[in-house]
Amino acid sequence: MGTLTKDTFKILRYNQRNGLIFTLLFRLVTAPLYLFALNTGLKFSLKMADYSYLTASNIGSFLMKPWTAVMIAALLILGILTMLLETGCLITLYQGAFYYRKLTLWQIFAGGISKLYDEIRRKNWQLGLLVLADYFITNLYLVYRVFTHVKPINFVTSELLRRPWGRVMLISSVLLILFFVVPGLYVFHTCMIEQKRFRDGYLKSWWLLRRRIFEVLPLMLCYYGAVILAFFVLYGFCVFLTAVAVTLFTDNRLALAVLPAACDWIELVLIFFSSMLLAVGKYGAVSVQYFRFNSRMSRKAAAIGYEGKPFGNRKTAGIIMASAAVLCLLSLFYVLRNGSVITGDMLSEMKITAHRGSSNEAPENTMAALRKSVDDLADFAEIDVQETKDGIVVLGHDYTLNRVAGINRTIASFRYDDLSSLDVGSWYSEEYRGENIPTLKEAMEYCKGRINLNIEIKNVGDKSDLPDKVRKLIEEYKMEDQCVVTSSRFSYLVRIKKANSQIRTGYIISAAYGDFYSSDSIDFISLRSSFINERLVEAAHKKGKAVHAWTVNGKSEMERMKMLGVDNIITDYPILAREIIYREAATESLLEYLRLVLK
Repeated sequence: MGTLTKDTFKILRYNQRNGLIFTLLFRLVTAPLYLFALNTGLKFSLKMADYSYLTASNIGSFLMKPWTAVMIAALLILGILTMLLETGCLITLYQGAFYYRKLTLWQIFAGGISKLYDEIRRKNWQLGLLVLADYFITNLYLVYRVFTHVKPINFVTSELLRRPWGRVMLISSVLLILFFVVPGLYVFHTCMIEQKRFRDGYLKSWWLLRRRIFEVLPLMLCYYGAVILAFFVLYGFCVFLTAVAVTLFTDNRLALAVLPAACDWIELVLIFFSSMLLAVGKYGAVSVQYFRFNSRMSRKAAAIGYEGKPFGNRKTAGIIMASAAVLCLLSLFYVLRNGSVITGDMLSEMKITAHRGSSNEAPENTMAALRKSVDDLADFAEIDVQETKDGIVVLGHDYTLNRVAGINRTIASFRYDDLSSLDVGSWYSEEYRGENIPTLKEAMEYCKGRINLNIEIKNVGDKSDLPDKVRKLIEEYKMEDQCVVTSSRFSYLVRIKKANSQIRTGYIISAAYGDFYSSDSIDFISLRSSFINERLVEAAHKKGKAVHAWTVNGKSEMERMKMLGVDNIITDYPILAREIIYREAATESLLEYLRLVLK
């Protein structure tokens, strides 16, 4: 075991710079491209299935659709080819190191392409299944994160793990995959280097391993354990630094919101690099074992004698710690700068919408309220839009300006030049004296890349061209993925959806009865929270529609919406909402609950 470990570190050190740079560049290129393909394929499949939203309730029927099966097969093949290409490239790297050759980045990539082409030509399709299983085992923690944090998969996972047969099935599946992977530990080498057919390569791999299995498996487990331990140590260090930074640089009210979001970002980055290092280290270790155990190549074992530069020196440790500190500060800055953009669908359970901007901290429907909603880490800012006499789309909830400006005239009766000179901030507080009514253009320019928008179109009559103007502005700013459009007038949503199916629409309902969520013209319903119950949420989700609840301001109501599985809550208190969503258990005392209920 000691000799194998020494040889592993030697081969890893040989040409280590090009190996790490290549793997980093390969994943930085292929990961975004695959995620883009995944996102595009999912959208296409949803469209073909006439769904606009995927939940645990409708995922079963969605998976049974013909186009879904085709898309899953295409994405699976693309993923397998990508993994096989990386495997071929890493084997090329270590094959070169074994023969004392320092390969360039292009030579590594060209070798991987050649090996992938040879496997396709030999129709070694079983190698694709093995590489999929191998990556699953190698990246088990990343898979765990996906299956426990991504909606709607996490719903299925949690339900599965609640049941004894579910846990048995999960453990059995992992053991079955291990039973398939372990004998084929060297099959990528036997197929890609010795150019064997899969069956012969698999048998050769098992022949090389069978007498050394109790030497090799503990060694590989130690390697994996060391990487995972390093991950958790570094993650703990990063969390500590982030907590200190949050305490020093942010408002105490934001600490509970900022810290989880920043730590999620840090964890994603560390998982990415850990996965990369696991792949590099795993193929380095397996390559050493293959070359040493293969009698035809044992004479070359002396070639692994290049000592290279040591890994574990003080300079390397200093660089790692400094990088961790920079990562923490950057992730903290990213969260504060971009609000909830990083806590998107990947890691969040329920979205938070700041009602009319953060209207509890700034005058509603103003730029100040939008800036506050970004600072408060809301996922969306809800704004109301109307049209001036000269056709400019502006923000405003009430039809008249009596409440916010003390003028009993409608917004529609003003030309924008006159409207923009009005003070709509001093009614809230002297701090905001001089705050004016912004245009939708101003709001979108500020919010793009910072926060999502929920644009509510006020009901101003069927003949109004306001819906078309809102749609055109969304298209002009290319914010289809960052905006949702809502209205209490259903015909507006029909017009928008007909003109651009990519824009998500929501039907605002105060109270209703019956099947009011099946229309293809809406993607979600926006309903008063007091009318929402478990049956309604389940029924809407089965139809592929999300549920947004308004206006949720109390702790107890936020907890209730969380328990019901509502997709988005619209609130005047986004910081409080994020605290409720992120915490694992309620912390209120009995007296506080009584006070909340009595209130």
